[in-house]
Amino acid sequence: MNESRAQRQAFIIANTRIVTPFLCPEIHLRLITPDCRLWSATERDLAELPLAEPYWGFCWAGGQALARYVLDFPEVVAGKRVFVFGAGCGIDAIAAAKSGAGFVLASDIDPMAAEATQLNAGLNDVSVPVSTEDMKSSVLNGFDVVLAGDMFYDPLFSKEVFSWFKVLINEGLELFIGDPSRGNLNNQPLVTLATYQAPVDVDINGNYLQETTVFTLPQNAPRK
Repeated sequence: MNESRAQRQAFIIANTRIVTPFLCPEIHLRLITPDCRLWSATERDLAELPLAEPYWGFCWAGGQALARYVLDFPEVVAGKRVFVFGAGCGIDAIAAAKSGAGFVLASDIDPMAAEATQLNAGLNDVSVPVSTEDMKSSVLNGFDVVLAGDMFYDPLFSKEVFSWFKVLINEGLELFIGDPSRGNLNNQPLVTLATYQAPVDVDINGNYLQETTVFTLPQNAPRK
């Protein structure tokens, strides 16, 4: 969408409902629910809007699990500068802000996700600046922690992102990842921190759960 920020925000408000995600009832989010028109929209419907796939309108399992971990263990972000890669609906950025992070920057190349994150941050009375710059492969000077929830849905993209993550880790940043066993992290030198039962993809109410893991990546991990 090429509309203004106000128009994008108005679209999100008109096409979502305020709900609490299954694993994080202390957080409120504007999400696409079964009574929203986008719930059953076809690719043709989205093309006529026009609108890219509204990934920002769902709270994915990896993001929920990672947010739950940050809320349960606030010391991983408290007082630190946190970079959230692929913010989506903003749940991980909000969890970091609520857990006492010194600064949180949410990054997502989709302008609609940026607006959704801003709206959702406001619902939770936290401040979360957002960037739509493609920061993949960037040097994250001044940050201490990287959060990435459910970003490993494509094999090639996952490999590219992990090469970047390993550089960041070896430069001293801490990395926390949430992933519902999508199969694209199997060869990575990850350390399991916690496992949750999170809703399957677009499930709002937790009727269907899947094992979802929060990982970290140790420093000096092999770059291959």
